Amino acid sequence: MSISKAPVILLIEDDPVGISSLAGILGDRVELVVCKTLTDARRLLTDEIDLILLDLYLPDGSGIEFLNYLKNQTDYESLPVMCISSSDRIQDIEQAFQHGATDYVLKPFNKTIISAKIATLVDLKRKTDQLAAAALSDPLTNIGNRRLFDRQLDSEWHRASRLNSFVGLILIDVDNFKQINDQLGHGQGDRCLQVLADTLSLRFARAGDITARLGGDEFAVIMPGANLKGTITAANTLLTLLHSSQSTTITTRRKNPAFTVSIGCWAMQPTSSEGHSELVSRADQNLYQAKEEGGRDCVRPIIDGV
Repeated sequence: MSISKAPVILLIEDDPVGISSLAGILGDRVELVVCKTLTDARRLLTDEIDLILLDLYLPDGSGIEFLNYLKNQTDYESLPVMCISSSDRIQDIEQAFQHGATDYVLKPFNKTIISAKIATLVDLKRKTDQLAAAALSDPLTNIGNRRLFDRQLDSEWHRASRLNSFVGLILIDVDNFKQINDQLGHGQGDRCLQVLADTLSLRFARAGDITARLGGDEFAVIMPGANLKGTITAANTLLTLLHSSQSTTITTRRKNPAFTVSIGCWAMQPTSSEGHSELVSRADQNLYQAKEEGGRDCVRPIIDGV
Protein backbone atom coordinates (compact mmCIF):
# COMPACT_ATOMS: atom_id res chain seq x y z
CA MET A 1 0.00 0.00 0.00
CA SER A 2 1.38 3.40 -0.95
CA ILE A 3 0.51 5.11 2.32
CA SER A 4 3.22 6.67 4.49
CA LYS A 5 1.86 5.61 7.87
CA ALA A 6 0.81 2.00 8.25
CA PRO A 7 -2.99 1.71 8.19
CA VAL A 8 -4.63 0.55 11.41
CA ILE A 9 -7.16 -2.18 10.72
CA LEU A 10 -9.55 -3.58 13.32
CA LEU A 11 -10.25 -7.25 12.59
CA ILE A 12 -13.33 -8.59 14.38
CA GLU A 13 -13.08 -12.34 13.81
CA ASP A 14 -13.14 -15.42 16.06
CA ASP A 15 -12.03 -18.03 13.50
CA PRO A 16 -8.28 -18.77 13.89
CA VAL A 17 -8.06 -19.76 10.21
CA GLY A 18 -9.55 -16.43 9.09
CA ILE A 19 -7.27 -14.46 11.42
CA SER A 20 -4.17 -16.34 10.25
CA SER A 21 -5.14 -15.95 6.59
CA LEU A 22 -5.59 -12.17 6.82
CA ALA A 23 -2.44 -11.73 8.89
CA GLY A 24 -0.50 -13.60 6.21
CA ILE A 25 -2.05 -11.61 3.35
CA LEU A 26 -1.57 -8.18 4.95
CA GLY A 27 1.80 -8.86 6.59
CA ASP A 28 3.62 -5.89 8.07
CA ARG A 29 1.99 -3.39 5.70
CA VAL A 30 -0.72 -2.73 8.26
CA GLU A 31 -1.16 -2.62 12.02
CA LEU A 32 -3.70 -5.37 12.62
CA VAL A 33 -5.77 -5.13 15.82
CA VAL A 34 -7.57 -8.44 16.39
CA CYS A 35 -10.79 -8.80 18.41
CA LYS A 36 -12.63 -12.08 18.81
CA THR A 37 -15.79 -10.60 20.33
CA LEU A 38 -17.98 -7.53 19.81
CA THR A 39 -17.32 -6.55 23.43
CA ASP A 40 -13.59 -6.32 22.78
CA ALA A 41 -14.21 -4.47 19.51
CA ARG A 42 -16.23 -1.74 21.24
CA ARG A 43 -13.47 -1.39 23.84
CA LEU A 44 -10.66 -1.11 21.28
CA LEU A 45 -12.46 1.13 18.79
CA THR A 46 -10.59 4.46 18.43
CA ASP A 47 -10.32 7.30 15.93
CA GLU A 48 -6.98 5.85 14.77
CA ILE A 49 -8.76 2.96 13.04
CA ASP A 50 -8.70 3.24 9.22
CA LEU A 51 -10.84 0.20 8.39
CA ILE A 52 -12.88 -2.52 10.09
CA LEU A 53 -12.95 -6.11 8.83
CA LEU A 54 -16.08 -7.62 10.38
CA ASP A 55 -17.21 -11.23 10.52
CA LEU A 56 -20.99 -11.62 10.52
CA TYR A 57 -21.17 -14.39 13.13
CA LEU A 58 -19.41 -13.88 16.48
CA PRO A 59 -19.64 -15.53 19.92
CA ASP A 60 -21.46 -12.62 21.60
CA GLY A 61 -23.62 -11.39 18.74
CA SER A 62 -23.88 -10.71 15.03
CA GLY A 63 -21.88 -8.36 12.84
CA ILE A 64 -25.16 -6.62 12.02
CA GLU A 65 -25.41 -5.59 15.68
CA PHE A 66 -21.98 -3.94 15.43
CA LEU A 67 -22.95 -2.13 12.22
CA ASN A 68 -25.99 -0.72 14.03
CA TYR A 69 -23.77 0.29 16.95
CA LEU A 70 -21.47 2.22 14.60
CA LYS A 71 -24.45 4.08 13.09
CA ASN A 72 -25.04 5.74 16.46
CA GLN A 73 -21.39 6.79 16.92
CA THR A 74 -20.92 10.15 15.18
CA ASP A 75 -17.13 9.92 15.60
CA TYR A 76 -17.03 6.98 13.17
CA GLU A 77 -19.31 8.21 10.38
CA SER A 78 -16.56 7.95 7.76
CA LEU A 79 -15.10 4.66 9.02
CA PRO A 80 -15.44 1.97 6.31
CA VAL A 81 -16.52 -1.55 7.26
CA MET A 82 -15.79 -4.57 5.09
CA CYS A 83 -17.85 -7.61 6.04
CA ILE A 84 -15.96 -10.88 5.73
CA SER A 85 -18.01 -14.06 5.69
CA SER A 86 -18.25 -17.55 4.29
CA SER A 87 -21.95 -16.96 3.70
CA ASP A 88 -22.95 -16.18 0.13
CA ARG A 89 -26.64 -16.01 1.02
CA ILE A 90 -28.29 -13.05 -0.71
CA GLN A 91 -30.14 -12.26 2.52
CA ASP A 92 -26.88 -11.90 4.50
CA ILE A 93 -25.26 -9.75 1.82
CA GLU A 94 -28.27 -7.45 1.43
CA GLN A 95 -28.69 -7.11 5.19
CA ALA A 96 -25.02 -6.16 5.63
CA PHE A 97 -25.25 -3.35 3.07
CA GLN A 98 -28.61 -2.17 4.42
CA HIS A 99 -27.06 -1.72 7.86
CA GLY A 100 -24.05 0.24 6.68
CA ALA A 101 -21.39 -2.13 5.36
CA THR A 102 -19.06 -0.58 2.78
CA ASP A 103 -18.06 -3.87 1.14
CA TYR A 104 -18.62 -7.62 1.45
CA VAL A 105 -15.92 -10.22 0.78
CA LEU A 106 -16.33 -13.99 0.81
CA LYS A 107 -14.06 -16.53 2.50
CA PRO A 108 -11.67 -18.04 1.58
CA PHE A 109 -9.94 -14.82 0.60
CA ASN A 110 -8.41 -14.04 -2.76
CA LYS A 111 -5.16 -12.28 -1.84
CA THR A 112 -5.11 -9.94 -4.83
CA ILE A 113 -8.75 -8.90 -4.55
CA ILE A 114 -8.89 -8.32 -0.79
CA SER A 115 -5.53 -6.47 -0.76
CA ALA A 116 -6.76 -4.11 -3.50
CA LYS A 117 -10.10 -3.54 -1.78
CA ILE A 118 -8.44 -2.77 1.56
CA ALA A 119 -5.96 -0.34 -0.04
CA THR A 120 -8.82 1.48 -1.82
CA LEU A 121 -10.97 1.79 1.32
CA VAL A 122 -8.07 3.00 3.48
CA ASP A 123 -7.11 5.61 0.88
CA LEU A 124 -10.73 6.81 0.65
CA LYS A 125 -11.00 7.01 4.45
CA ARG A 126 -7.87 9.14 4.77
CA LYS A 127 -8.89 11.50 1.98
CA THR A 128 -12.32 11.89 3.59
CA ASP A 129 -10.64 12.68 6.92
CA GLN A 130 -8.46 15.33 5.26
CA LEU A 131 -11.49 17.02 3.70
CA ALA A 132 -13.36 16.91 7.02
CA ALA A 133 -10.40 18.45 8.86
CA ALA A 134 -10.16 21.25 6.28
CA ALA A 135 -13.85 22.02 6.72
CA LEU A 136 -13.30 22.50 10.47
CA SER A 137 -10.11 24.59 10.22
CA ASP A 138 -9.62 28.35 9.91
CA PRO A 139 -7.29 28.86 6.93
CA LEU A 140 -5.64 32.04 8.28
CA THR A 141 -4.71 30.77 11.73
CA ASN A 142 -4.71 26.97 11.30
CA ILE A 143 -6.83 26.44 14.41
CA GLY A 144 -10.49 25.40 14.57
CA ASN A 145 -13.29 27.47 13.07
CA ARG A 146 -16.79 28.31 14.28
CA ARG A 147 -18.17 25.04 12.98
CA LEU A 148 -15.65 23.06 15.01
CA PHE A 149 -16.37 25.18 18.09
CA ASP A 150 -20.13 24.58 17.90
CA ARG A 151 -19.70 20.85 17.35
CA GLN A 152 -17.12 20.34 20.10
CA LEU A 153 -18.94 22.49 22.65
CA ASP A 154 -22.05 20.39 22.17
CA SER A 155 -20.02 17.18 22.46
CA GLU A 156 -18.10 18.27 25.57
CA TRP A 157 -21.28 19.55 27.22
CA HIS A 158 -22.95 16.16 26.85
CA ARG A 159 -19.79 14.39 28.02
CA ALA A 160 -19.63 16.61 31.12
CA SER A 161 -23.29 15.86 31.80
CA ARG A 162 -22.58 12.13 31.78
CA LEU A 163 -19.49 12.50 33.98
CA ASN A 164 -20.94 15.17 36.30
CA SER A 165 -17.97 17.36 35.38
CA PHE A 166 -17.29 21.00 34.44
CA VAL A 167 -16.81 22.71 31.11
CA GLY A 168 -14.72 25.90 31.08
CA LEU A 169 -15.05 28.50 28.33
CA ILE A 170 -12.74 31.40 27.46
CA LEU A 171 -13.77 34.08 24.93
CA ILE A 172 -11.07 36.43 23.58
CA ASP A 173 -11.26 39.63 21.51
CA VAL A 174 -8.34 41.67 20.19
CA ASP A 175 -8.61 45.25 21.50
CA ASN A 176 -9.11 47.98 18.88
CA PHE A 177 -8.69 45.53 16.02
CA LYS A 178 -10.36 47.81 13.48
CA GLN A 179 -7.87 50.53 14.38
CA ILE A 180 -4.95 48.14 13.80
CA ASN A 181 -6.32 47.29 10.35
CA ASP A 182 -7.05 50.92 9.48
CA GLN A 183 -3.71 52.34 10.64
CA LEU A 184 -1.29 49.50 9.87
CA GLY A 185 -3.06 47.55 7.13
CA HIS A 186 -4.86 44.24 7.00
CA GLY A 187 -1.62 42.32 6.65
CA GLN A 188 -0.55 43.45 10.10
CA GLY A 189 -4.02 42.76 11.43
CA ASP A 190 -3.79 39.22 10.10
CA ARG A 191 -0.40 38.85 11.74
CA CYS A 192 -1.94 39.79 15.12
CA LEU A 193 -4.52 37.04 14.70
CA GLN A 194 -1.84 34.52 13.79
CA VAL A 195 0.28 35.42 16.81
CA LEU A 196 -2.76 35.06 19.07
CA ALA A 197 -3.71 31.71 17.49
CA ASP A 198 -0.14 30.40 17.83
CA THR A 199 -0.10 31.40 21.50
CA LEU A 200 -3.46 29.74 22.09
CA SER A 201 -2.14 26.52 20.55
CA LEU A 202 0.93 26.70 22.79
CA ARG A 203 -1.00 27.35 26.01
CA PHE A 204 -3.86 24.97 25.35
CA ALA A 205 -1.95 21.94 24.12
CA ARG A 206 -3.53 19.62 26.70
CA ALA A 207 -5.45 16.72 25.17
CA GLY A 208 -9.10 17.70 25.11
CA ASP A 209 -8.69 21.48 25.01
CA ILE A 210 -10.21 23.05 21.88
CA THR A 211 -9.11 26.37 20.37
CA ALA A 212 -11.08 28.12 17.63
CA ARG A 213 -11.42 31.37 15.74
CA LEU A 214 -15.10 32.27 15.80
CA GLY A 215 -14.74 35.01 13.17
CA GLY A 216 -12.96 38.34 12.78
CA ASP A 217 -10.89 38.93 15.90
CA GLU A 218 -13.01 36.65 18.12
CA PHE A 219 -11.44 33.49 19.54
CA ALA A 220 -12.57 30.82 21.99
CA VAL A 221 -11.15 28.01 24.10
CA ILE A 222 -13.16 25.08 25.45
CA MET A 223 -11.60 23.46 28.54
CA PRO A 224 -13.25 20.13 29.45
CA GLY A 225 -13.09 19.44 33.19
CA ALA A 226 -12.00 22.98 34.19
CA ASN A 227 -13.89 24.83 36.92
CA LEU A 228 -14.10 28.64 37.01
CA LYS A 229 -10.89 29.12 38.98
CA GLY A 230 -8.96 26.86 36.65
CA THR A 231 -10.43 28.59 33.60
CA ILE A 232 -9.46 32.06 34.84
CA THR A 233 -5.98 30.84 35.80
CA ALA A 234 -5.52 29.49 32.27
CA ALA A 235 -6.65 32.83 30.80
CA ASN A 236 -4.09 34.72 32.88
CA THR A 237 -1.37 32.29 31.82
CA LEU A 238 -2.36 33.00 28.23
CA LEU A 239 -1.72 36.71 28.82
CA THR A 240 1.74 35.94 30.20
CA LEU A 241 2.57 33.92 27.09
CA LEU A 242 1.22 36.67 24.82
CA HIS A 243 3.47 39.24 26.52
CA SER A 244 6.42 36.87 26.15
CA SER A 245 5.73 36.24 22.46
CA GLN A 246 5.49 39.96 21.75
CA SER A 247 8.71 40.65 23.66
CA THR A 248 10.44 38.02 21.53
CA THR A 249 9.05 39.69 18.43
CA ILE A 250 10.49 43.04 19.48
CA THR A 251 13.87 41.47 20.35
CA THR A 252 14.13 39.74 16.99
CA ARG A 253 12.97 42.92 15.20
CA ARG A 254 10.12 41.21 13.44
CA LYS A 255 7.56 43.78 12.29
CA ASN A 256 4.59 42.50 14.22
CA PRO A 257 2.37 45.11 15.92
CA ALA A 258 1.89 45.01 19.67
CA PHE A 259 -1.69 44.34 20.71
CA THR A 260 -3.76 43.57 23.78
CA VAL A 261 -6.87 41.46 24.32
CA SER A 262 -10.02 41.33 26.40
CA ILE A 263 -11.03 37.99 27.91
CA GLY A 264 -14.29 36.69 29.35
CA CYS A 265 -14.43 33.39 31.26
CA TRP A 266 -17.04 31.10 32.71
CA ALA A 267 -17.40 27.47 33.74
CA MET A 268 -20.42 25.33 34.53
CA GLN A 269 -21.56 21.84 35.38
CA PRO A 270 -24.39 20.81 33.07
CA THR A 271 -27.76 20.00 34.57
CA SER A 272 -30.83 18.51 32.97
CA SER A 273 -32.45 21.96 32.76
CA GLU A 274 -29.46 23.87 31.35
CA GLY A 275 -28.00 23.94 27.87
CA HIS A 276 -24.57 25.26 26.94
CA SER A 277 -26.15 28.53 25.75
CA GLU A 278 -26.01 29.68 29.37
CA LEU A 279 -22.27 28.95 29.49
CA VAL A 280 -21.68 30.98 26.32
CA SER A 281 -23.92 33.81 27.55
CA ARG A 282 -22.10 34.17 30.87
CA ALA A 283 -18.66 34.10 29.24
CA ASP A 284 -19.85 36.67 26.69
CA GLN A 285 -21.16 38.95 29.45
CA ASN A 286 -17.79 38.80 31.16
CA LEU A 287 -16.04 39.55 27.88
CA TYR A 288 -18.28 42.59 27.45
CA GLN A 289 -17.39 43.75 30.97
CA ALA A 290 -13.67 43.36 30.24
CA LYS A 291 -14.03 45.49 27.10
CA GLU A 292 -16.13 48.09 28.92
CA GLU A 293 -13.36 48.42 31.49
CA GLY A 294 -10.96 49.31 28.72
CA GLY A 295 -9.59 45.96 27.68
CA ARG A 296 -5.79 46.08 27.68
CA ASP A 297 -5.37 42.45 28.75
CA CYS A 298 -8.35 42.51 31.08
CA VAL A 299 -9.73 39.16 32.31
CA ARG A 300 -13.20 38.89 33.83
CA PRO A 301 -14.51 37.77 36.19
CA ILE A 302 -12.01 38.22 39.01
CA ILE A 303 -12.23 35.76 41.88
CA ASP A 304 -10.16 35.43 45.06
CA GLY A 305 -6.94 33.53 44.71
CA VAL A 306 -6.51 34.06 40.96
